[in-house]
Amino acid sequence: MKWMKLWAALVAGALLFVTAGCAPEKRSGAAHYSKTYYTAKYGGDLDSNLSVFPDSVEGVQVNLFESSLGEGLFDTDGYIILDCSYTPARLADEVERLQSLTMTIRHYDGQTFTNQILYDEDSYRYPAYVTNDGFGDTYEYALIDEAGGRIVYVYTAYISPKTFRYRDYLKNDLTQYNKDEFKAFSMYNHSFDGGQSWDEFDDKRPVSDTEK
Repeated sequence: MKWMKLWAALVAGALLFVTAGCAPEKRSGAAHYSKTYYTAKYGGDLDSNLSVFPDSVEGVQVNLFESSLGEGLFDTDGYIILDCSYTPARLADEVERLQSLTMTIRHYDGQTFTNQILYDEDSYRYPAYVTNDGFGDTYEYALIDEAGGRIVYVYTAYISPKTFRYRDYLKNDLTQYNKDEFKAFSMYNHSFDGGQSWDEFDDKRPVSDTEK
């Protein structure tokens, strides 16, 4: 019957759309690193503006850069890994930048709240500066290998930790993943009503100093 053929065609088209939307885009090599590219293409779907990641890797030794991100119907999933080696002076400057990271979230009624980046010495192989620790099943942090003169920048969203290719860059205890997102930390989100609802950062217009 014609309507059955039409229905089958619609279902097939919908499946094709979903599959195409979820197909990950893969990038690798220092020449293809661009923080601006990711924030412009994926925007708020990252639940982040990738604050921990450097704006540029010019003049920096890049040991590894790889990303695989797929756009789903509601979120972007995948990972970004950037491993850089620094001179002692540049390492100190980069750590100072990470230490100073904050994000101000503004409520619709004009209230604002400023989150500070977290420092975690215990959860990872190296000490970490953390902007997202599981909120929305998303993790973003910078691992500080001071002895090796390296910083590894990591962003993951909706990954399978046990099968993740770069296991050494994940939490030591894999049972810490997939926890209740509203009990997790995100520098990019804040609840002004005690956890009933959440406001996220404005990725289009940062709050000015006079508004904080």
